[in-house]
Amino acid sequence: MAEEKKACVSPVTSFLQNIDLVRRQLRDDSTHRKDNENFDAEKLWSEMEKIFKVISHEATKISLAFCGSPAPSDKECSSLFSQAEKAILALVSLFYTLPASQGLRLIKSTKDTVLSLLDSMRELISNIQEGCAGNQQQLQSTGTVWQDANLFASMPKNDKDAVVRELKTCSQLIKDALEEIEEAIEGDGIQDDLCDLDEEGGGEGGAQWTESDKALTKPCVGLIKTTKSLIKKATDCVQSNGLTQRPMEIQELDKLAELSERLSPSVDDLIMDLYPPVDLCKVQEKGKTLFEIHQTVLGFLRSSHMTGEDDQKWLEFLLKANQHNYDNIQKVT
Repeated sequence: MAEEKKACVSPVTSFLQNIDLVRRQLRDDSTHRKDNENFDAEKLWSEMEKIFKVISHEATKISLAFCGSPAPSDKECSSLFSQAEKAILALVSLFYTLPASQGLRLIKSTKDTVLSLLDSMRELISNIQEGCAGNQQQLQSTGTVWQDANLFASMPKNDKDAVVRELKTCSQLIKDALEEIEEAIEGDGIQDDLCDLDEEGGGEGGAQWTESDKALTKPCVGLIKTTKSLIKKATDCVQSNGLTQRPMEIQELDKLAELSERLSPSVDDLIMDLYPPVDLCKVQEKGKTLFEIHQTVLGFLRSSHMTGEDDQKWLEFLLKANQHNYDNIQKVT
């Protein structure tokens, strides 16, 4: 009975089941990575680039096969999907040869790019299964596979580039958050969504900052501006001085990324508690958390290979700015 049921599974369904299994394994990624003293990075990226192109090509073949009428037979489907599966398995196997010694952030970045390609490939086949063959939705999902395959060209190929990309993403998030709170200050603390609710419900208007609230926002915004400056300087240091020749250098790059990824969520937490009605205790708590992360990142940078004598002035400046803003938050709260 089990064999009969297995035989009834269509090639499309079988492909989706297999690609789902691979995607789950990649997301869990608990596989132990063996170190390889003879690791050849150039060879890895060259082979991976070829496989990205093969998967893109196989997606095109599958898409074209399902554009016309009649649809491919099960035998033809099996042949089409077999080639795509081989390419996908080859890509994943190659990914697992990237040793941890090359950098955890590089592994994460590579995994995200591989998963993105597999996700778009799955979407294409899923659309075909759902009867979208030949329509605009199938063409769009085919285009998404091409786009994700082309991501290989801009994908970081070393840990330094992977960390720089993460820091730049973090920098943009912090910039957006700072602009949000500055706009709120200009609007006297009134939140548009609250105002909309009040208009619909006949309320008396959105909550506004009191004078003491306004006094509190200044050092908090100052603390967030310190975050913005810190992440920019950290990015500059990695770009200018970051190295990946020795294990210690790669470990320090990974550590900086690990510490820095706490900055944006902490900024968001602080901003959320700045909106009226303001809870002074919560603001003090969130401000302290952000202050301590700043101290940790600055201390780490100072002792890392990414900073030297020329960086001591701005490190000292940001340490003082961090302390100054936090002291003012404590005074107000």
